[in-house]
Amino acid sequence: MASKKVVVDFWEGDLMDRQPSAKFLTNYLLANSHVKVLNVNSPWGSGKSFFLQRWSKALSEDHVCVNFNAWDSDYTTEPLVALISCIEQQVMDPLALESTKVGKGIINVSSALIKKAGPLIMKGLVKKFSGVEIDELIGEGAGDAADDVIKALIEEQAETKGNVEEFKKEVRSRLASAALNQGKKAPAFIFIDELDRCRPTYAIELLERIKHFFELDDCRFVIASDSAQLAHSIRAVYGEGFASERYLNRFFDVEFNLDNQDIFSMVHHSLPVIDSIKLGLNISGKFDARFFRGDKEPKHPQKNTVVSDIKDFSENAIVVVGLCRYFGVELRELVNYLKQIKSAADSIDGAVHFFWLAFLVFYKNSKHEGYGLLFDREKGFEVFSAYNESRPGVTFSFTTSMQDVEDLVSFYLSLLNADPHKLREMGSRMDGWKTDVYYSARENISALQSYKKIVELAHRLS
Repeated sequence: MASKKVVVDFWEGDLMDRQPSAKFLTNYLLANSHVKVLNVNSPWGSGKSFFLQRWSKALSEDHVCVNFNAWDSDYTTEPLVALISCIEQQVMDPLALESTKVGKGIINVSSALIKKAGPLIMKGLVKKFSGVEIDELIGEGAGDAADDVIKALIEEQAETKGNVEEFKKEVRSRLASAALNQGKKAPAFIFIDELDRCRPTYAIELLERIKHFFELDDCRFVIASDSAQLAHSIRAVYGEGFASERYLNRFFDVEFNLDNQDIFSMVHHSLPVIDSIKLGLNISGKFDARFFRGDKEPKHPQKNTVVSDIKDFSENAIVVVGLCRYFGVELRELVNYLKQIKSAADSIDGAVHFFWLAFLVFYKNSKHEGYGLLFDREKGFEVFSAYNESRPGVTFSFTTSMQDVEDLVSFYLSLLNADPHKLREMGSRMDGWKTDVYYSARENISALQSYKKIVELAHRLS
């Protein structure tokens, strides 16, 4: 009796719903053979590595896939050495590299292709693929003679016309053999991650090698990068007047931008339950007509109002999504912020003023040098107002009103800055969402003040 094939969910934990993008791009690359290099462009910390890892695993069911972390090989002199080595390790049996004709062939052809890189590159290739230093192959103590031999080999290969095509032919043969052995089909996919973390010169050299040596019908490259950051790094090396964006575009046939706007599902599943003082947010943004009698008109959510139709979406989750928009936080940062919020909440007795705690965590991470001044009675409002001017408008929906981040922060600052007499006066004009916040804080204002130090301690977690 034949055993059942185990079905693996390669997209488990895909809280940003990346799978449809992977399926779309797979179909696009297979249907457009002229697209050899796809750039997945997104800022640092936005989930590019997760996307490439899961996509390559799913795609490897039918195609040969190679995963190359460019930053891991940034210390090498020649990226072609590292890339070829990665391909060898992931598509062939390492024990066969030296003994087979194909294994030996790629060393010689590669030597010709990278002749301009110099003798040390030749040595690196031989060491990578044979495990033997070039000096050992021609005798110990050879000294300058070793370089002379390598130079002669390079010059000999340089005289052979069509060496690039020979190399491409060898790569095609290698990938085709791997596909045949694994029962897969063309094309092969080579995923390159962390390009924007590399030295600008190394990143450019790697792109040039791909452009010149790997534009093959049976090979597709998927390169993840923060292209804006990479272009900035390149300008830092070649000068501000260097057209780095246009220069980078010559290496990519098409660019795809990851969508990181919808973080609701991730926050919903990642935010732990924290006992909190409720603000009374209208999570769905829908209004009950009974609250609007006479001349009062409901204020419906606008595009900058944070609402959600997800079942059981919490008030705290709405707050986190809103703060992510306000502070412009990427996914990798958010994961760390949630850890800090939870650790800080664990150190607070009783119900937590969640909005204030979460705001302080976000503010501490994004405005590190101004955090202390926020609690200064004379400068606090001024410091926050100056910061707020540069932030996008983010609004929360309440039962009968709309309040933005500035409204909520200003109220908490008012509570913290009020002396006992002022604090009592404030109680005479409390209404709406402010009521529960006010009476909870008034009973123990020192507890609210303690958030400053607790957040500072939580900030040390990484």
